[in-house]
Amino acid sequence: MQPELRTHYLHDMKRVIVLLSLTAVACSSTDGGSPTDPVPDPAGTNPSLTIEWDGSRADWGAPERLVATIRNAPVGATIEWRSLDDFYLGQPVVLGTGLEITTAALKPGTTRIEAVLYSGDQELARHGVNVAVDYRQSWNVRLEGQLTLPARTVGDVWIENNHAFLARRIAGGISIIALDGAPREVGRFNAAGLFTQDVKVADGIAYVSHEGDTHPNSVTIVDVGDPTQLMFLSAIPRTEAAGAHNVWIDRSRLYIAAPREIHAYDVSNPEAPRPLGTLSSTNGTPHDIHVRDGVVYGSYLGIREGEFSELVVATDADAGLMPLAFHTYPGAFTHSSWLTEDGRFLYVADEIINAPIRILDVSNPAAPVLAATYQPRVGTIPHQLAIVDGERAYLAHYKHGVEVLDVTDPLAPQLVGFYDTFAGAQADPDGAANVLSLAHEKDEQSIYDGAWGVHWTADGRFVVSDMASGLYVFSYVPGP
Repeated sequence: MQPELRTHYLHDMKRVIVLLSLTAVACSSTDGGSPTDPVPDPAGTNPSLTIEWDGSRADWGAPERLVATIRNAPVGATIEWRSLDDFYLGQPVVLGTGLEITTAALKPGTTRIEAVLYSGDQELARHGVNVAVDYRQSWNVRLEGQLTLPARTVGDVWIENNHAFLARRIAGGISIIALDGAPREVGRFNAAGLFTQDVKVADGIAYVSHEGDTHPNSVTIVDVGDPTQLMFLSAIPRTEAAGAHNVWIDRSRLYIAAPREIHAYDVSNPEAPRPLGTLSSTNGTPHDIHVRDGVVYGSYLGIREGEFSELVVATDADAGLMPLAFHTYPGAFTHSSWLTEDGRFLYVADEIINAPIRILDVSNPAAPVLAATYQPRVGTIPHQLAIVDGERAYLAHYKHGVEVLDVTDPLAPQLVGFYDTFAGAQADPDGAANVLSLAHEKDEQSIYDGAWGVHWTADGRFVVSDMASGLYVFSYVPGP
């Protein structure tokens, strides 16, 4: 790793400092040896490192332990674990730090795993092993029901009153799907020219987005209290907000992610939305919004020439939307975010193959600080993450389907289940040479496919929208 890139990792990944005993006993490799094996030092002066791995095959997502044993390392040395067959920002994916990691993030197939021992920026020793992972479609997640829909007609999903409200993209508008029994469409709202990527529902009112110039309104507000008898209430015209990729409701406020701007509206009377303020940007394009108690977390993408990606934090006060912080980081493609239940940590997803989930301490929203990272299963793109409570979160993970995370410790999420809604062969046996290569994708389709959104029901189930196949209803069933 080049020194300047390594500096980024030190700053961005918040590597854990591990105090290593000078008397630790080295252990032999079980992978038959490799050119990177440490050379024994009879004098006991040179540091060495080996990885304990019994060579058995792991199931996809299973947290089998890989343990590093060191000898003669200085106090304050660090161990960094990498996949040499998976790439992020042009470098091998950093799987973790410390004396051990698990196989949970590895893709099906055989992956070369390497542990590197550092003192500061000086490499002291390294060792690698091959880890084979067998594909399985699910783990600890049970399919309760499925509604198949045409490809490219499914966007985000929201749940209220045991109904799923599903954005229908090129099919337009939203479908309302009953979740009592087999999922089935019981209501449909559409209008000529609607292209709907997102929908939010609160207190029986749906806020339906439109992105593009084929319809006069950016957001259409619909009474869905009776899903079989929908009633148009009002709309936000494109002359006020030029399109909407994403919307959010926080109490009586509607927020719209429009090109170059985030708009806030008072919708205490949904039949007469009242504009409150606009947060403009010359740096990036608002893509997604997460709001709680008047603090707005805007995910901005650098998708036009001269733009860059960042997290923009603002407060919605009587004076309008006022910026609090502009937060960026190496390789940012800031796509979406979600707060933990206590509001202290913000999980941020970047729409890049093999990107980690960044966990920011936002106890002071005006000064976000990187506190930790979580590495999802490698091989595709993390898309949307939803945190249910202080115990569980769900990650819609494009061509890997959905992940269930234990977030009891918000700074150390653990994969505890998954379901692959985009089932098929998982890995290219020849590996990949570039972070944006399709080598780890399951077929020759776009990398932007599979699970889009995820939300949960009051009775503990969760629902996933998949761009390729439709709507899924799941339950988490922890194993022994």
